[in-house]
Order: sequence, then structure tokens, then C-alpha cells
Amino acid sequence: MSNKYITRVIKYAILQLIAVMFVILWLFPLYAMIVGGFKSNMEAASAPILLLPRQFSTEAYYFDWFGFGTLVGLEFPMIRQLLITIPVALASVILGSMGAYFFYMQMERRPWISNVGFSIISLATFLPAQTLTVPLIELTSSLGIYQTYWGLAFAYFIFYLPMSALLMSIFLPVVPNYLVESARLDGARDWSIFWHVIFPLVLPGFLSTLIFVFLMVWQDFFTPLIIATKPSLYMLPVAARQYVGGYAILYNRSFAAGVITSLVPLIIFAFLGRYFIRGLAALGGGAKGI
Repeated sequence: MSNKYITRVIKYAILQLIAVMFVILWLFPLYAMIVGGFKSNMEAASAPILLLPRQFSTEAYYFDWFGFGTLVGLEFPMIRQLLITIPVALASVILGSMGAYFFYMQMERRPWISNVGFSIISLATFLPAQTLTVPLIELTSSLGIYQTYWGLAFAYFIFYLPMSALLMSIFLPVVPNYLVESARLDGARDWSIFWHVIFPLVLPGFLSTLIFVFLMVWQDFFTPLIIATKPSLYMLPVAARQYVGGYAILYNRSFAAGVITSLVPLIIFAFLGRYFIRGLAALGGGAKGI
């Protein structure tokens, strides 16, 4: 057996060991949350976090799945979260894709419109949300949607529409210009070109952006904290915070709440992660941004 072959085997073993270490580090918080949720509050607060519970109890998980209703005024808070997050993410990415396509088309006709438009979009995307607290509250109040789910969805839409447009603008340049020109010669309008020519080609990027925006909305804590402050309107991240008080912390219910809140992102990456990877691969294969 040659030294070269032995060296390759050793390098491969080292890489696999490093990968396993990273997987363990990534799974450690999830393991701690799952195990901690099956403990009593006293045991979760006093026993080492790695130890299994002396007596398994589903009280914390049962309370968080059903008892959030007692806390926030509606049972099954995850359903409420899904009913708001899915439409907001879909609408933001679809309209953001259309906006990115509009500015992409202006690159040849009126480049200054595209440059100014994407400068504004970039500013809106990277502007800290905390700086918009007072204007956002005043705007939703003037529209009569403050302290409502409509106001929360509107606030999400304001924050994540520019982000969607900016992300989709990265994928649009992979579409060959001759396809767009051929469609125009055939008499197709921009609406048809977008849906029948552009959209099928940027579908991996669309799905990647949709997954990213969905997860951003799902885990957003600040927006519902300032727009939906009534207990009956609490979203999952805000509702879970109620277990942490000035005098005590309900550790087991906090762990259970973390697991329940993480279920949807874990399911998405388990079943849709390959689409996210395809979008990144398409980006690396030729998208340069506008």
C-alpha cells in the first residue's frame, strides 16, 4: 500500500471526523431542548442539561401545544403562525420577483431607473427594523390595522418585499437575453414573458428565496412584538418569551416551546432543502446580480 494512498485515507478520515463534530455541535441545542422539554421544571433547572429526565413528562409539550391557547387566546398557535407566514412569504416573493423583473428589463431601456430603484430597494432591505418602529406604528394606526393580524401581515410585507426583490435580482441574469427577445418577436407581452419564459428558468432561485423569506418571517420576533402586543395576538416567538419573567423561568416549557417553534423550519429543510441547494447551485453557475 503506497504512502500516497495512506495519506489520502488519513485526510478523508480527518475530514469525516470534522464533519461529525460539526453535526454534533449543530444537534446539541436541539437535543438539549427536546430532553429539557420532557423534564419537570425543577429538574430542568437543576439537573445537567445532557442527562435524560428521571421521569419523562409530556406536560410541557402538552401545555405549549394546547395551553398556548390559554396564554394567548387561541389554541394551536402554530396554525395561526402558518396562516400568516405562508401568505406573506408567497406574496412577498411573487411581487418581489415581478419587481426584480421590471428593473431587470429597465437595464437596457432606461438604466438609471434600474440603478435608482435597486439603490432604494437595497436601502430598504438593510435599514434596521428598529429605526422604523414609530413610523410603522403610526402608519398601521392611521390605517386602522394596528393590533390586528392584518397590521402584522402588512408590517411583514413592508420588511420582506424589498428583500425578496433584491434576492430575486441575483437570479434573473442567468436567463439568456435571446429567449426574452425571441418571445418579444413572437408578440408576447411582459406579463407572458415573465410567467412563461422567466419564471420557469428562475424557479430554483424562486424556491430558495421563498424558503429564506418564510424562515425569516417565521422567526421574526421584533415585528410582532411592536405590532401585535395584545396577548390574544401573540405569535410563537413572542408567546414563548412569556415563560421568562423577572422572578422565575419555566425552563421545561421554554425548552418545549423552542422545539415546537423549530418543527416547521426542520420539516422545511428536511423536505425542501434540496431546492434551496439547487438555487444556490444556480447562483454559482452564472448569476452575477444586477
